[in-house]
Amino acid sequence: MTKTLQVADNRQDQCLHNGSPMVFGAGGWNIFHHFGVIEAFMEEGIEVGDVLGVSAGSMTAAFFTNGYKPKDMIPVFLAMRGMRDDLAAVLEGTRLADPIAMSVGGTFSLKPFITKLIAQYGLKPNKRLKILACDYFTRDPVLFEGEDYDLATALTASGSPPGVFQPEWFMDNGRPRLLVDGAYYHYNPTEFFDRPAFVSKFRPASAMPKEWKYPIDLYFHCRELFFPVAGNSRYVDTKRHLVIETGLPEVAGLNFGISEATCMRMVENGYNTAKQVIAHAKAEGRLCSA
Repeated sequence: MTKTLQVADNRQDQCLHNGSPMVFGAGGWNIFHHFGVIEAFMEEGIEVGDVLGVSAGSMTAAFFTNGYKPKDMIPVFLAMRGMRDDLAAVLEGTRLADPIAMSVGGTFSLKPFITKLIAQYGLKPNKRLKILACDYFTRDPVLFEGEDYDLATALTASGSPPGVFQPEWFMDNGRPRLLVDGAYYHYNPTEFFDRPAFVSKFRPASAMPKEWKYPIDLYFHCRELFFPVAGNSRYVDTKRHLVIETGLPEVAGLNFGISEATCMRMVENGYNTAKQVIAHAKAEGRLCSA
């Protein structure tokens, strides 16, 4: 089941507590920060309710709402870094499509890989999970939620920025939509919840990279510095929502040339930042009993 934008206007409940919703924002390889944030929440005994994911955040949300913990997810995503050097994986993901889809995203699709990942780890749509994609032509958000939709289509669309990965055609109530990365609408949308949410979001890169493997890594890093692939709609109301903003200045979301050590630094950064934010929120009385 999908639905387009439904803005929440209820402002009565201003308290964050166990059961408050969570947003995992977009940001490519910054995904490792999300794992550190989750670890901190688990250690603090904070349980979240519904979970919305955008792009890399949608992958995090899918695993998280299917019961996976950071220690389970980290090896999965560390292994993904070498996917582009696997000729068989590259050939499997290369597919011809209609001229419109290919002009928007080229010939490489994430869908074969994501389909295998879903089968391997038994991921399923569920009542807590929400996945955001975006209509390329109208920039309307398209939200996948409930238990009756194709998870591979939702995750592929949500994580396919224009000019990088092939988008997904999708029939939405009889209307064809060309779906791309949810960050094309917003990196960290909160309007799909009617109450304050926890938001795990990333700062964009602000320095030149210390690591890169191929020229394309350097290209995408510079794009994030000067002209982001999916735009730069990142604002979140920090008075209403509890925001955990993470990021290493030299790491860009689409730099596939980062090392395992840098990935683990991101986990640590996410954990430490979340612990600090939680401590401040408790001191300020923003975390309440349910």
